[in-house]
Amino acid sequence: IQDIDVIKIGKTFPTLSRLILYTVILWSILTSFSVDVECKDIQVAAVVTPRHIQYNEKATLELTISGNTQIKHIGNPEFNLLPNFLTVPVESKTVPRLVDDKVAVTMAWVYELIPQRLGEISLPDISFLYQGIPYIANPGKIIVSAADTYHNASTGGIHKIVAEVSNNEPYINQMIVYQFRYLYTTILPTPDPPTPLLPEFTGFIIEEPPEVNHSTTRVDGKTYYVQEHKVRLYPQNNGKVLIPSAQLKLHIKGTPKTLTTKPIPLNIRQLPELGKPASFNGAVGQYNITVQVDRKRLEVRKALTVSLEITGTGNLNSIISPPKINPVNGLRVDPPTHVKEDTDSKQQYRYVVIPLKAGILQIPAIEFSFFNPQLNAYQTTRSSPIPITVIPNTTDVLNTESNFPYWSLWVLLILGCLTIVGYLVIRSKLKSKSEAATIETSDTPTDDVYDSLEALSTGTIDSNSSFGEKLTRILHQYLCERKGEPYRQLNLNEIRGICQDLRVQPTIIQEISDILTKCNQHRFAPVPLSVEEQQVLISRTKTAIQHIETS
Repeated sequence: IQDIDVIKIGKTFPTLSRLILYTVILWSILTSFSVDVECKDIQVAAVVTPRHIQYNEKATLELTISGNTQIKHIGNPEFNLLPNFLTVPVESKTVPRLVDDKVAVTMAWVYELIPQRLGEISLPDISFLYQGIPYIANPGKIIVSAADTYHNASTGGIHKIVAEVSNNEPYINQMIVYQFRYLYTTILPTPDPPTPLLPEFTGFIIEEPPEVNHSTTRVDGKTYYVQEHKVRLYPQNNGKVLIPSAQLKLHIKGTPKTLTTKPIPLNIRQLPELGKPASFNGAVGQYNITVQVDRKRLEVRKALTVSLEITGTGNLNSIISPPKINPVNGLRVDPPTHVKEDTDSKQQYRYVVIPLKAGILQIPAIEFSFFNPQLNAYQTTRSSPIPITVIPNTTDVLNTESNFPYWSLWVLLILGCLTIVGYLVIRSKLKSKSEAATIETSDTPTDDVYDSLEALSTGTIDSNSSFGEKLTRILHQYLCERKGEPYRQLNLNEIRGICQDLRVQPTIIQEISDILTKCNQHRFAPVPLSVEEQQVLISRTKTAIQHIETS
């Protein structure tokens, strides 16, 4: 019996060992199979939307890891999209769900992709780490176009815009052409056409043609249809200027697009002071003048019309004052009138000239000065003098046939001279009243001021006051009458206020202020104004009043 027990014990030990070994092996197999099943159930994805963006847009990258089992020990995805894109985390989320009576979890990470360069870019692999095992997903490719270009995926068409100027370093008041072009290979399948949005041209005088030009062109082997907008600009301030970006709105259903051009820097140059003519009035460009008269033979005190036409390239509307006809003994020249034209390339002025004596008289040459930006120099163009024949007026009493004896004409002439002398003596005794009478005898403020300026020009205003005081009084009298007030001394702020009420252009207000300032400066100057300087101030005053009457 003891032998039998010993044998049983000896046989039992190997059996238990084998049982334990088999159990461990089976557990390992089952565990390995379970992990393998879980691994095979894991899916990872990297999705970029949209696949085609502009440089000023952003794309979205969404990363997900999911499976049909409960996912544990998930690490954050690892990737680096630099230098092609800046990556900005937006959100991460966990979505639980029930699979085969077990809770499964889907993890998602969302990022914004900000492009740093243009072109077709292949994104690198993105790594997920789950239970120590790496999983790889590749987002694919993304196309980044310029902010001014759009590729339509449905039609394969290309749409882009271009903005440029004809000159990046113009002078003040020099014409430059701003050109905006929309180029496209196919028409967008949208009900609304593309909408161009041109920038605000602050600091420029604008001339815009009414129509849009249509044409075709070839770029890089492709044919583009072109819509072109041109705007003529005249810069008014010197220094560094930036024309803002232009835009084009594409009304694509669901995903509208806005194309944007780059801003355009300009360097506006000041006009040089060296060589500036005295007759220069701000015109910049290239010009010619032509002068004509409606007749060359007329009687004394009959009027003829001188027509001056300025043509060329540039901003003719910026001319502050028209060219003047220099005074000539025996001719009276009235202030010019501006003739409105339908074209921006031509300006016309008319002068009424009245001969005061018989003989062969000559209308002097008229000068027009301008700055030519092509030559970087000032130029002056002149017309030729025009001779006219003036014959005695047939209605003149002194030139008609009469029955009076010849000596009676001398008597009449002497009596006339005595009358004039007596009149002048009386006027000299009424110094303070004569000036006011001269200014207030006309029917309208316009007639008054012209008569007063004519009297000041010929020296028939008798007064102990200086030329500057006389001209200042005439201008103050005119402005007070225009406002409907009695005469009084005005300051510069009051003058500006009256002119603004009359809707006078700022350039003319500045001209009047400059005239009055010069008058005030010369009131106490040790050397009086010369006759020529006085005539220039009178002429400038007439021109300024003419602009006020026109406005």
